[in-house]
Amino acid sequence: MKIATTTFGCDGGLSGIGRYASTLLAHWIDAGADIQVFGHNSEYSAYIPTGKSVDWHPISELWKKPLPNILWHQLVLAGITQKADVLFLPAGNRRLPARHSIPSVGTVHDCSSLHVKGKYDRSRDLYIKRVLPWLMHQLDHIVTVSESTRTDLVQFCGIAPESITVIPLAVDHHVFFQRDEEFAVAHLHRSYGIAGPFLLYIARVEHPGKNHIQLISAFEALKRQYKIPHKLVFVGPDKERSEEVHAAASRSSVSQDIIFTGTVPSNDLSIFYSAADVFVFPSLYEGFGLPLLESMACGTPVACSDRSSLPEVGGGCAVLFDPDDPTAIASAIRKLLEESDADRAVRIRAGRMRSNQYSWQRTANRTLEVLERYGKPVHKRSLDAVTKMASDSFDRNGSL
Repeated sequence: MKIATTTFGCDGGLSGIGRYASTLLAHWIDAGADIQVFGHNSEYSAYIPTGKSVDWHPISELWKKPLPNILWHQLVLAGITQKADVLFLPAGNRRLPARHSIPSVGTVHDCSSLHVKGKYDRSRDLYIKRVLPWLMHQLDHIVTVSESTRTDLVQFCGIAPESITVIPLAVDHHVFFQRDEEFAVAHLHRSYGIAGPFLLYIARVEHPGKNHIQLISAFEALKRQYKIPHKLVFVGPDKERSEEVHAAASRSSVSQDIIFTGTVPSNDLSIFYSAADVFVFPSLYEGFGLPLLESMACGTPVACSDRSSLPEVGGGCAVLFDPDDPTAIASAIRKLLEESDADRAVRIRAGRMRSNQYSWQRTANRTLEVLERYGKPVHKRSLDAVTKMASDSFDRNGSL
């Protein structure tokens, strides 16, 4: 069976959705799946592993900006995927076509605009709240990444529960693992000028959804009341209304201890996690919350928001807080900073066990099974073989 897919709406492979798309492609290519990928040549290396080949169909960079790209999905996509057996849209909460020439499956990662007021401008908000739900109804099936998002799709978008399959994300343990502390500290000092203990937040610098400003307020309180020696490090690119976050940091009484690194190489993410004393995730809404598992895999305790999917993903291993209350955020961070060495070791071990419960191999296999179920039946046996190959690989790896 031939699978057609696109890389659009996946942030050039740099975001959680981008890692989702690139990781699924890598597993499917290794499993020998027949895949037809539509994307921009400038992003080829972000999605196709070095040394691997795939049936890549380059799309002009003229279609790259959001509005032209949305139009491309409506005007072009159906006509160029006719020879495939199933269409897979990995960023179904951003890009979906209204017209399909073959069966279609889309992954909807979140419904953040329903929960975070002012997340986007009016036109984008209208597209997400009015147009995308209608487009979702045109899919043959929806994959989502958490029970939290599944509930949103049923309650707010009117999707039938039986039309949704929950397949969680996972951690690549070859990338995210606990680094040697001495090496990690030296690397961050040398490459980013970060010296001394720090609190870490990895996310797009985006207001209000990622909630950086409340974390800055909590950090001020910790510095003022408890004289913690830490810095606050924000890792991630500037996105919507990021200037408001930078302004809040500049106004802060502890601005000299707030560091913005911008985007960092993906290989450095585990170094940041490993060197941090606490990973803080105050987001107001997440479809999954992949950084929680990444931090746990790297042996760093997590304090996170008690909203949306985060308690579900944290699984009792994270300290939860009300993200609208800087005092609650500060209290959660302080709890982790003041834990005894023995309690911290227990928490780190529990977090690592939690991250090990999720496997990209399982995610890729289960997604293939959904595509098999809803794709054209004429070549079903060929995808059966691919799924078996992937399952055999999964069994050999011993992953969950």
